[in-house]
Amino acid sequence: MHRRRFLLTAGAALALGPTLATSDAFARRKKKKKKPDVDEPVKGTGKGSDMPEEVNGGPIPLGPWRYGKSSTATDAMLMFRGNPTHTFYGTGPVPTKPKVRWKHRMIDYDALYYGTPHVWKGTGWTGQAGYLDGYVFVGSQGRNLYAFEAATGKVRWRYQAGRMFKSSLCIYENRLYIGNVDDWLRCFDAKTGEVLWRVNTHHDLDSSPCVVDGRLYIAGENGYARCLDPMTGEQIWKAFVGGLNRGPKPGSYGSETSPAVVDGELYTATYDGELFNLDIETGKKRWIAKTHEDTDASPVVSGDYVYVAAEEKAPYVYCFSRKDGKEIWKMKGRRGFWSTPAIVGDTLTIGGDDSRVYAVDKMTGKEKWTTKLGAQTWSSPAVVDDKVVIGCFDGNLYCLDHKTGKEVWKLKLGGRIHSTPIIMKGVIYIGTGDGEFYAIEQG
Repeated sequence: MHRRRFLLTAGAALALGPTLATSDAFARRKKKKKKPDVDEPVKGTGKGSDMPEEVNGGPIPLGPWRYGKSSTATDAMLMFRGNPTHTFYGTGPVPTKPKVRWKHRMIDYDALYYGTPHVWKGTGWTGQAGYLDGYVFVGSQGRNLYAFEAATGKVRWRYQAGRMFKSSLCIYENRLYIGNVDDWLRCFDAKTGEVLWRVNTHHDLDSSPCVVDGRLYIAGENGYARCLDPMTGEQIWKAFVGGLNRGPKPGSYGSETSPAVVDGELYTATYDGELFNLDIETGKKRWIAKTHEDTDASPVVSGDYVYVAAEEKAPYVYCFSRKDGKEIWKMKGRRGFWSTPAIVGDTLTIGGDDSRVYAVDKMTGKEKWTTKLGAQTWSSPAVVDDKVVIGCFDGNLYCLDHKTGKEVWKLKLGGRIHSTPIIMKGVIYIGTGDGEFYAIEQG
């Protein structure tokens, strides 16, 4: 089932009755035909839908926040791809003989797909977990957000939203920030699962947030990049980046990428095949580079360059100059890319919809190696300890040698794996499309 048509489910699901139509987003849409210029945050009420569905063992005993004013760490996974440049993938050692430490069967979500009943399971694209102080946090296609004990898999709390969580979450000041297909960006108390505030973005929200210098940045399928106060949800600025053309790709508009933020610049790409460089103080456009096709893979920044990859009509990995957006090189794949590149040392690694993993020189785009997997992959690779860990549509989790591409091992988990793994203290955390979430350790 193609992800681009995934979001049609939200509209079709209304036919199932009022139990699937309780999202505040839909009610607000009916009342407001004209979208406000400023989207006011709604504070958590402490009751009803702002409270978790399940709490076990009381509040999570998180320690005092110790990571400053940004969602960046070297001993925790605080956002998609680990830091605002998208260049941190976890800590080893990577298992050499993997075994399942624990797994949890996530709750499913029954809806309609083109008028036919369908069950959404497990984690989706990008579906990366977060990790803090011995706890794992992750959202599911089954519309639930989970807080697990990393050592045991025990659920400490679970929150149910109106639709699917496809956004990866961000952690800051012991709060969780995550978007949802029900249009809302929510801020949770990581200790209790209570919603502290939420903002209606008026469109599906796959983009994953990040916090830099005390400000939260996120893009969205409404065609805007935003800067918010992470403590209150108040809007600081909102910049239109487009991507709203109604073409042959239902449910894939605006900007689905997770912004990269560094040195006063924000990078986000769009459905229109454009990569934007915005000033993070004002949202003002600095330059636009062309990828020539819908671009869902998130930008990665390394040194003086920014890297991004596009889908099937322009199946290239691109390297652009951060100074002016000039194209430095591009590497063609056989089909499109939904995987976000990983950059470690002088090597860029990425998975392709053509069932291959590519490794290229980050300065020239020259191929170092290519490895054929058992099926296509949209998973973004985690590179730790000279190993590449990546999920695949064939249900296997693969581990490859970072220098040669040679397969080290593969572990059959079952179901398509769309999601991105994290590796923390040598344990791999990843969800699958058959409804399971796994912790994998050394055997």
